[in-house]
Amino acid sequence: MTVGHPLEAFTTIFGWMQFQNLWDILVFSGIAFIPFLIIVIRAFVDNYTGQEAKAGSRKSVHMMEVEIVKALSVVVLAAQPIWPLSLSELEFDNSCDQIPDVSDIEDTTYSDTFNLTNASVPVWWYATMAISKGITGAAIAGIGCPEDMVRTRIELDLQRISDPEVAQNVQRFMNECFVPARSRFQKDRPDVSALLEQHGQDDPEFIGSRVYLQTEGFYDRYRADSPVHGFNYVPERDDPDYNEGAEPDFGRPHCADWWSGNGGPGLRQQILGEMEPTFWEGARDSMSGWFGTPDEELEDRMIRRLVEESAVRAPHVTSGLVNSDTNAGLFSRLTASFGIARQEMFAHGPLMLTIREAAPIVQSFLLMGIYMLLPILLVVSLYSWGPVFVATMAILTITFWSYLWAVSRWLEDNMTAAMYPDGAGGFIGPAFGSLMSPDLGMKDSMITMAVGLLHIGLPLIFSMIVGWAGFKLKDSLNANSQTTGSMADKGSAAGSAAGGKLMEGSRRR
Repeated sequence: MTVGHPLEAFTTIFGWMQFQNLWDILVFSGIAFIPFLIIVIRAFVDNYTGQEAKAGSRKSVHMMEVEIVKALSVVVLAAQPIWPLSLSELEFDNSCDQIPDVSDIEDTTYSDTFNLTNASVPVWWYATMAISKGITGAAIAGIGCPEDMVRTRIELDLQRISDPEVAQNVQRFMNECFVPARSRFQKDRPDVSALLEQHGQDDPEFIGSRVYLQTEGFYDRYRADSPVHGFNYVPERDDPDYNEGAEPDFGRPHCADWWSGNGGPGLRQQILGEMEPTFWEGARDSMSGWFGTPDEELEDRMIRRLVEESAVRAPHVTSGLVNSDTNAGLFSRLTASFGIARQEMFAHGPLMLTIREAAPIVQSFLLMGIYMLLPILLVVSLYSWGPVFVATMAILTITFWSYLWAVSRWLEDNMTAAMYPDGAGGFIGPAFGSLMSPDLGMKDSMITMAVGLLHIGLPLIFSMIVGWAGFKLKDSLNANSQTTGSMADKGSAAGSAAGGKLMEGSRRR
């Protein structure tokens, strides 16, 4: 039997352990037998008060027999724990990598915290769980594994340049290479239409610009203002006026060599090294499949996003880096301030993603609550099958939420792909929801809202539909019962009248 979340395996065992605990308490205290006493008393009272004593006694006996048999069937099938359920029988199907690095429920810390082994489950509820899990699993398999583009996008946005040395090198490269090269580009306006067509019109705004790297007079002209750690000192290239024996430990590379790593540690690779390796490799492969974008272009886009995010988190440098016009400093600082405020709101991922991640946990707790409180429901309902069917539909409905969440994830992926038809450039672009993005974060906000509405709205609508259907079915059954009872009473009265007339006629003869 599969579970939708590793936690659900432990809450399921715990819920049925509490079911058995409460059932034992009700049995040992005698409360579990009170419904049978109420059935007997009610059968006699209802029939004796409505009919003659002799006819009522016969009907009360028959009714009591029927009600007791029904109650006993509920006790045997839905109340008495019989079927053993162990933790080893519950499996978490992580074939779609919903939770990374979890292949079995034993791989989680829940196994260390929840000291649970096995429990016993009534036959009816075991069958209910098996059927609901089977139907839900088959429905999810029909959709297939989602690409989960939204999760990848948000995890990309959480990547940062955390190494102070790398951040300092980025800052130096911007000041000593990018700003002079960009100023020269704005001044000279060289004909680089072929490069712009290949790498995008916004390429000159990127510190690793292909225009500056492949056009003469830019990154091959400018050099670092001071020695860069890891690059050898070359007298012909660097300042030759040092006294013999007083040469610096490191040299001043040209910007092109500094970026690509020709003769020392390349800044491009240093920035990529700030990404979590396993995650970035998987994300890069996924995005290559989604958009058909070459790996090198994906890497450049991610470097640009990391650098821009670092600029947003350091507003004192954005006025000189985001916009080279001196009159734009105030606007850039305001933009950075808004970006920081928005980033603080989504520092650990958008709220809607949090809802999506918490939904299976809430589902596990709800199912556990139903399991553990079933003994009280059965006793209070006098072991009636009506509440058993209601609880059964509740378990089926809540379990089926997993399929609805799979549908919403499928819609997320396709919605994201539709909103970024130009490829991974727009997908990786600026940070998630950033006010510095071309659309001011509108697309990202729409996706974020859709995630929350789908994950909350679909289960809510489905539960309302099932509840309404159950309510109408109950009314229909009650109406049929009243009609049948009325017809039976009329038929009985007609039969009694006919029998009385027949006896009266025979006496006259």
